[in-house]
Amino acid sequence: MTSQAPLRTVLTGAGTGIGRATALRFAREGATLLLVGRRAEPLKEVAAETGAEIAALDVSEEGAMSVAVSSFAKKHGGLDALVANAGVNPQRESALGTHDEAWLEAMRINLQGTHRSCQAALEVMLKQDPVGDWDIPVPVRGSIVTVGSIAGLAGMKDRAAYGPSKAGIINYTQALAIDYGPQGIRANCVCPGFVKTNINRGWIENLPAEELRTITNRHALGMGTPEAVADAIYFLATRESRWITGVALPVDGGWRAS
Repeated sequence: MTSQAPLRTVLTGAGTGIGRATALRFAREGATLLLVGRRAEPLKEVAAETGAEIAALDVSEEGAMSVAVSSFAKKHGGLDALVANAGVNPQRESALGTHDEAWLEAMRINLQGTHRSCQAALEVMLKQDPVGDWDIPVPVRGSIVTVGSIAGLAGMKDRAAYGPSKAGIINYTQALAIDYGPQGIRANCVCPGFVKTNINRGWIENLPAEELRTITNRHALGMGTPEAVADAIYFLATRESRWITGVALPVDGGWRAS
């Protein structure tokens, strides 16, 4: 892993939304990519634009990510970055209205899926020879970027399952940073504000006008785009953020400040 070499990167949830924008962002920089998602067709579409490899699998399934990541790393001589972006928001409800199925789905995909993805990346990264040209005291072996949410930084209306799953990702990422930083693996979490993607487009477009106006106005810079989040993810994966780890970075157009 060097400052000049293209990043060998595994990206989950890569078929749509923030994942797709991130794939395109990394591809513009010449990254070698493995795109992971549950549905093959969206992955194929992104792969056609980026020249990436794909793996259609469920990130929460035991062993699935380990096989995909190790095979990719073996083929390309290592792994520089993991972007653990796969996520769902199965039900927008308060606690009493949250079904067990929605709760378990949010935890399974968002939190367990992130855990399994990070385990798979760590298994590879920890075995890699370090690179010593990044002018920081520890060896450099890789970068992990997870995707949380502003709903994981503070409670939010009707996010009784989604919010805790994203809060768990933030805490988990910080634990990774503490445990593996001395061995040269950085871990940071990007926490997007409201971004119009496939996962929430219908919900946003069907909001009452007053509620939509309130949400929009709380973003001092306006509502975001997947591309804006992708830029932050790329920064945290690269040498430019080499002395940053354990951060939960709001990419929210000023939501948290308002």
